[in-house]
Amino acid sequence: MNVGKRLRFRRLFTRGRSVIVAIDHGSYWGYIAGLENPNRVVEKLSESCADAIAATPFTLKRVCDSMGNLAAVARVDSSVTVYDDMEDDMPITTVEHLVSMGVDAAMAMCYFGGLRSSEQQRKLGMLATECERFGLPLIVEALPAKLIDYHFNREKARGKTLTDFITLEDLLVVSRVSAELGADAIKTYYLGSVDEYRRIVENARVPILVLGGPRVKTFEEYLELVRKAMDAGAKGVVVGRNVWQRENIKSAVNAICAIVHEDKDVEYARRLLD
Repeated sequence: MNVGKRLRFRRLFTRGRSVIVAIDHGSYWGYIAGLENPNRVVEKLSESCADAIAATPFTLKRVCDSMGNLAAVARVDSSVTVYDDMEDDMPITTVEHLVSMGVDAAMAMCYFGGLRSSEQQRKLGMLATECERFGLPLIVEALPAKLIDYHFNREKARGKTLTDFITLEDLLVVSRVSAELGADAIKTYYLGSVDEYRRIVENARVPILVLGGPRVKTFEEYLELVRKAMDAGAKGVVVGRNVWQRENIKSAVNAICAIVHEDKDVEYARRLLD
């Protein structure tokens, strides 16, 4: 990893792990409850122990005065909405532009195994090449294409669980291929037992960040997922609606940080919500 990437990664992983809160959902959904006012959300996050936010470049431009000491992750691809073919997700800006903004990392989707899998992998390789040139870390959201319905289609996902769509083997493939194509860190789902997920962490060869996904029934359920992921060797989380759709955003983030940064158990973290 070159010097530019190492310096920027230090701002994301100040304590060895990272809690990143994603607020880029509006670029896909248009409207989503909890993100009506991104500045207000970011202000609350700046008062918490979160390490960074992830947003589209022009959302970062609008919220930068509210960020405090939060690091910035910019989504580099977001050219589709829920009306479109999600596999057609292509870059919306350049790596050079992101570097000129001073962001700490770029984030991109990569769908594997679908009709546009080769295009997606080519996109990832080219972005990784540009990020290497400019010293910008690249976080890749690595997903099997068959997971799109669970990730974005509320109707098809209703009443189903993650394992109805993907397997542990799927995650082994997409995480390792993403690393081979240039990902500096990988954002993907937690699946299986601690021992099973440890295989994904070890196979990827780059830091794994567990994505939050659809909002869980109880926040304790999400904290248990985070605890298992950390026990398996994950280096942090990228969480969205499981934080900013809660009434008390700050306490939710602090509960997550207790597990990620302090290695506390779920019961300790849960008490921080009271």
